[in-house]
Order: sequence, then C-alpha cells, then structure tokens
Amino acid sequence: MKTTPQTQELANSVNLATTVFNACQVEYRILGSVLIVSHTGKLFRRIGDLDILLDESKKACVFGKLKEMGVELVARRWLNFSWTETRKDGYLGLTFLLVGKFNKEYFSYRFLKVCELRINADYLTPTTYCFHGINFIGIPISSAVAGIRKSLLNPKRKLDQEVLGEDFTKSKTRTYNCINVYVFGIKIPFLYDVFSCLYNIYGGLRVKFGRKYEVWD
Repeated sequence: MKTTPQTQELANSVNLATTVFNACQVEYRILGSVLIVSHTGKLFRRIGDLDILLDESKKACVFGKLKEMGVELVARRWLNFSWTETRKDGYLGLTFLLVGKFNKEYFSYRFLKVCELRINADYLTPTTYCFHGINFIGIPISSAVAGIRKSLLNPKRKLDQEVLGEDFTKSKTRTYNCINVYVFGIKIPFLYDVFSCLYNIYGGLRVKFGRKYEVWD
C-alpha cells in the first residue's frame, strides 16, 4: 500500500495503540474500518479513528502510558453512554468504545447500573491483522460484516460493503445471539438488534436531510 499522509497517520495510530497494549499486557480488540483496510490492502476512504474494546483490568496502565506519550484523553458522553477518545497531532484518535471484562464465554460491558451488554467470545475471536508491517488484534472479518449489515444506511458502511465484495456477500455471521442486552441479569431477546435497526433508520433519515449518520459526532 502506497504511503500517504493518511496511511502514515493510521500506521502511527496502530503502532501507538499496540505498543501501549503490549506494554500493559492487556486483552483488546481493534474494530472498525481499519480491519477492512488491512484485510483488503486498500485505503478506500478516510479513516477517522480506531475503535477499541479494552479489558478494564489494565485501563489505568493503558491510559497512564498514553498520557506519558503525550496523548490527550477526552471523556465523551451521549445520553447515558460514556467513552474515552484520544488526541495527538499526527495520529488518528483512539476511541475506547467499550471498556469491560473479557472472559471465556463473552465480553461484558455494564451500563445504567442494572444493564449489561454481552458479546459472545466467538464473535470476538482474536484475529491478527497487519497494517504497514504492524500486527494488531481485531475481530474476524465475518463479525465486522455482521456489524456493517446493521448500519447500511450509513454512507461509510456502504463503501465498506463495496470494497469487501464477496467477503460481504458470503458471510453468514449475524449479531443475533452474538450480542445481547441483559437487564437485572435477565436476557432481553432481540433488544440490541431492534435498537440497531431503529437507529439505522433514524441515521439514514439524518443523512437524507444533510446531517451526519452518527448523532454523537
């Protein structure tokens, strides 16, 4: 892949993230379009950030080392959902979307005190990708495809679909029974999928009226 300012920013960011994660010996998954770029070898659109799932046991270590490296941490919030983003010149942002617990059966993220999001371990099977000679851990491309299917009214996801080609059409992985919401420890069937479907419609309408798909941007 040809080196451009965008590929250099992306390489800088992947290198920064993996250096810190390896130093802290933390379990993580990098998500989003960087997986597709690495999988296809094509930088087909501008990548804004790296989305990350992080094990909370080493959160202090990771955030501490990022600060030592001159990275600014920014707390973000939308409704009752909170996350952390980073800023540093010459780097893409790291978006710590979910910080929770990895275990053998699932990744657990708690919110609203009584609610829990569980993502099955199979959906998050550690998968090695390489970008500009830098190895990092993501999720299977089939799982990435399942996520893309949930937001196809997002113009960025449509581009993701196009560049994936047969990888998209052949994938059978779905989010149902892979990503679930629990309330007071009780599984609420279809809740994640219904919310994703409704937001996809809402986001698509926002795009129609010239606004961004993501309300939190």
